Amino acid sequence: MAEGKEQSVLVIGAGVGGVKASLELAESGVKVYLCDLSPDIGGTLMQMDKWFPNSHCGMCQMLPLVVGDESVQFCLRRGLNHPNIEFLPLTSVEKLEGQAGNFTVTLKKTPMGVKRDLSSGCGSCAEVCPVEVDSEFNQGLEKRKAIYVRNPMVAANAYLIDWNSCTKCGVCAEKCPNNAIDLDAGEENLEIKVGAVVLSTGFEEFNAKQTSEYGYQRFPNVLTSIEMERMLSPSGPTRGNLERTSDGKTPSSLAFLQCVGSREIEYNYCSSACCMYAIKEAVLAKEANPDIDITVFYMDIRAFGKGNYKYFLEARDKYGVKFVRTRVPAIKRDFLTDNVLLSAREEGGTIKDYSFEMVVLSVGQVPPPGFSELSDTLGLATNKWGFCEGKVFSPVETGKEGIYVCGSVSAPKDIADTLVEAGAAANRVMTLLSIPKTITDTAENNEEEIKEETGTAIIVCSCGSEIGSVIDIDRVLEYSKTLPGVVYASKSDFLCQKDGFARLADEVKQAKAGNLVIAACPTSIIGGQVNRALKEAGLNHIFSQFINLREGVAWVHKDEPEKATEKAEKLIAMAAERARLQKNTDLQSTSINGGALVIGGGLSGMIAALSVAEQGFEVHLVEKLDKLGGNLQHIHSTLSGDDPQKLLNDTIQSIEESSLITVYRNSEIKEFSGYAGNFDAEILKGDEEIPLQVGAVIVATGGSEYKPEEYSYNDSDSIITQSELEQKIASGDLNIGNTDSVVMIQCVGSRNAERPYCSRICCSQAIKNSIEIKKRKPECQVYVLYRDMMSYGFLEEYYTKARESGVIFVRYEEGDEPRVNTKDGKVTVEFKEPALGEEITLETDVVVLSPAILPQDTNEELAGKLDLELTENGFFREAEVKFRPVDFTREGIYACGLALYPRNIGENITEAQAAAQRAVTLLGRGQLQASPIVAEVNPRWCTGCELCIDACPYGARIKDMVKGIVVVREALCQGCGACAAVCPSGATKLRQFTDKQVFSMIDVGI
Repeated sequence: MAEGKEQSVLVIGAGVGGVKASLELAESGVKVYLCDLSPDIGGTLMQMDKWFPNSHCGMCQMLPLVVGDESVQFCLRRGLNHPNIEFLPLTSVEKLEGQAGNFTVTLKKTPMGVKRDLSSGCGSCAEVCPVEVDSEFNQGLEKRKAIYVRNPMVAANAYLIDWNSCTKCGVCAEKCPNNAIDLDAGEENLEIKVGAVVLSTGFEEFNAKQTSEYGYQRFPNVLTSIEMERMLSPSGPTRGNLERTSDGKTPSSLAFLQCVGSREIEYNYCSSACCMYAIKEAVLAKEANPDIDITVFYMDIRAFGKGNYKYFLEARDKYGVKFVRTRVPAIKRDFLTDNVLLSAREEGGTIKDYSFEMVVLSVGQVPPPGFSELSDTLGLATNKWGFCEGKVFSPVETGKEGIYVCGSVSAPKDIADTLVEAGAAANRVMTLLSIPKTITDTAENNEEEIKEETGTAIIVCSCGSEIGSVIDIDRVLEYSKTLPGVVYASKSDFLCQKDGFARLADEVKQAKAGNLVIAACPTSIIGGQVNRALKEAGLNHIFSQFINLREGVAWVHKDEPEKATEKAEKLIAMAAERARLQKNTDLQSTSINGGALVIGGGLSGMIAALSVAEQGFEVHLVEKLDKLGGNLQHIHSTLSGDDPQKLLNDTIQSIEESSLITVYRNSEIKEFSGYAGNFDAEILKGDEEIPLQVGAVIVATGGSEYKPEEYSYNDSDSIITQSELEQKIASGDLNIGNTDSVVMIQCVGSRNAERPYCSRICCSQAIKNSIEIKKRKPECQVYVLYRDMMSYGFLEEYYTKARESGVIFVRYEEGDEPRVNTKDGKVTVEFKEPALGEEITLETDVVVLSPAILPQDTNEELAGKLDLELTENGFFREAEVKFRPVDFTREGIYACGLALYPRNIGENITEAQAAAQRAVTLLGRGQLQASPIVAEVNPRWCTGCELCIDACPYGARIKDMVKGIVVVREALCQGCGACAAVCPSGATKLRQFTDKQVFSMIDVGI
């Protein structure tokens, strides 16, 4: 432990980035204070249901996997449940004093007005509240009460009072059966001491009312993209049905207008995600109503993320979404039909009139309200648009040591980039605080041996009158006492009241029960509290089950008390039967051995190695060439003016000076086996075979530049690639003073049928090199022939700068690419100018091709050795592109850099730090503890067919070659049941869901 440094962290902002950073730190044993101005976690993400490019929710995948902690049992939409995280809702930062490692922070906490430890979430208070206001969560599309739950997806007891609307009439307090409402609650000041701060306050959507030309809130059928999200959500105001706000009818036509509040003079940046979420909303609307006519009006489709361009093609070609390249200047209202009218100038110059029944404005990202004041409080600088200033080669670091950033607080970002930065920020915090490298697993804190008690205790909560007024609780209790294996049954009026869970744990302990069935309100409210109370009472061995009697029985059968009571009895009987047949089994643990293996010595691999070594772990860095540095060796400048070669030299020097890093040059992986925490690798270095045992692996194999076969690349020395141009400029081989004309051609070998992906960095390369040429010789004619300029985020400013310096950007379409001719020593480029509609021929001194970034041709071989998957394009496939961007489904192996997908220097550094944090979190555990729900194999029935091994996504099953059967590595098993589904002999079962239990439950429930 670093002497004198506080071993706790303040995370400001509980959006997806803040939650991820908190989880990463908490899993490493750090105490985390997570504060937010909102009453719940998730930020803007909670207003959305599905995400591109796979249109599904993956928030649960942010939770830790190779750990038996109770937090893995919960969906993050319901709330954050981790013993090392203290969530401080409705809390602002008032003051920060001290320095890195020793900050004192003063917080101001606005009261909820509802005591969550007493609230049962029955909703009686909201029913009687006389005040109605617009729901901010549903973007004003419906009303809510002054006492309310902001997010319908969170725990039902998350009620709070809107003090700005509350009249303090007291009706809610009179109605509350738990006395949970405190109308006299006042603000509270807290002072905490932390070693570091992570700033993740996210973004606010641009206020579309500022663009009066689009009629927002003046025309009834004009929505913003966030309002569209809520309308498409099953939990939204229209329950997922797309309806016109003017008349409630389903629209037959829909338009999306892009770049509202972005790429303008005042907001000269790209908001990065708007194109893709417009496409996602269009796809969701099409899925709900295939006949709807949808048109997206755009300037550039910036589908630069992994899988995004393919998603765009699917929207266009499969779903029939139309895309029109233009910027709509204004819209009008048809007062007879309430349709939206607009005129758009198409690329050929033709002006076309349109009429749509609904229009969606794709609003950009801006800093959240009050961020300027918060920046002043923290002593941080902001840029001209109000975002936090970051560093090019260390994007999560700020100008103040000990304060780190992640997500849209520093620039507009997508979810995946935000989560990568969250991991990187956690890594920097851990390095700063020098947290001890071996932490204690929370599941190991209680060393009490497994008890032999098998009897079942049943607790039934009447939830005041919410359950008891419908279900005959006394009858249910008497019935429960007659069930086989039940040794105790009791009633609670309000289990969730203060000390209720402690009393429950004491009752179970006195009854000497080994199993517990709780029949009460939703498990999302009580599950975590019950488990913690049992642990505090030394009852780690208790097998708990929860039955939702309120919503699942009493509320849906409120007029049928007899049927409700019978249903409650059957549910309890089924749970008791499952508990009776439950066996207490020691949870296996697996020791973690060795340090980390990093495969690839480019920038990402070196940063990952350093980031692991900085936390005290040994690293083996394997590079197939004789020199470290990878592609960074060929980059000599950046758009921001930073020096990549200094970064390269400094990084190599740090690698060589580290006593914990062993570098293997001219080496490769020959053999590989094992599992998370216990991998065996064999390195082949020349003729020498070097055995290694490591606990974690980071794949950082990089990528390579496509060598064009088109555009006469091999026919003339005047036709070069962007990297060759940069090298020639840096070395002086290309005399710009003697160059009068340069033509650059984008998307060479990418965004086509063979490689349907965007290489992400090519456009910024072209912008950088064209600006450099113009700087050296302003009169040189520079043309950039492009399809879509991917100048996302703050790169847009450089795109503007290039145009202002005289660089001419001309569009072309796929299928109508430019033609390059070489004849008589001259190079000409022919292309169609879309505005003029005419063919243009340019004689030029240099043609510069922007080629695709390719995966390494050795990826397939390496993936086979490591048992990993590749995408159809040859890059490594992560576990989940949005929510687990540096993980593989095979635990203990992580990835970063071009091995996953093309990224720029800063993004590669961030991803390497994130991958390193995942590795050190695993290594720092010391051992892996199994989850209670794991698969097990009946050795007498197993035929050793190995089908389950192929089906397991977590590498948790291996074959015992001596016995000829499959065995389970319990510490890696996540209880998904895939193995049981494919087992032809029935040898594999989930430990808490055996056939005997399931069939017995069915029998008593009939």
